[in-house]
Amino acid sequence: MKESVFKQKRMLKLWRLALGVITLLLVSVLAYGWWDSSHWNTPVKDTKIKLDAEMVIKGVNYTEVRKGEKFWELRAKQARFYSDKKQTLLIDVEAVIYLKDGRQVYIEGDRAIMHVKTKNIDIFGKVTLSTGPYKLVTDSLHYNNNKRVIKTRDRVIMTGNGIVLKGHGLSLDINTKKLKIESTVDCLLGGKVLAGLG
Repeated sequence: MKESVFKQKRMLKLWRLALGVITLLLVSVLAYGWWDSSHWNTPVKDTKIKLDAEMVIKGVNYTEVRKGEKFWELRAKQARFYSDKKQTLLIDVEAVIYLKDGRQVYIEGDRAIMHVKTKNIDIFGKVTLSTGPYKLVTDSLHYNNNKRVIKTRDRVIMTGNGIVLKGHGLSLDINTKKLKIESTVDCLLGGKVLAGLG
């Protein structure tokens, strides 16, 4: 009798354990499905917007002009407008920022979100920034249109003139042309490590 009760209790524990594992698996699958469908590698949280836009336009070209001079220009293969969020999702993005000395900064990315009111832009997914002989690669960039500052918290690799800089986080002031890599900088010249700054 005692052995039968013991077996029943053991079976009950096993069933509870199995049920717990199944529940955990279901929650994990559902959570992964939600994350996979809604998560984009973006620098800000509010850029997780749905794909069913109110209006979709192919072949977009937008130019910001101030006092008769080009400030920046943006091109995209597709634009999706969301009036409720006051945002525009851009697909396959190319942007040009015009400097006062006549030079240009080129930015490319898989996707971008332009905030309609501020015209700030978040670019993400295989992002490259280049000017002259220098090229920077990262996962995301945020462009502040008012301050003319480009920032990222992601890993960055900058190459040019035989130099390779690797680090995390970057700030580039377009007006002053000051570039700062925030932390963990490795500098290579001709394949040799010159410095490692933690």
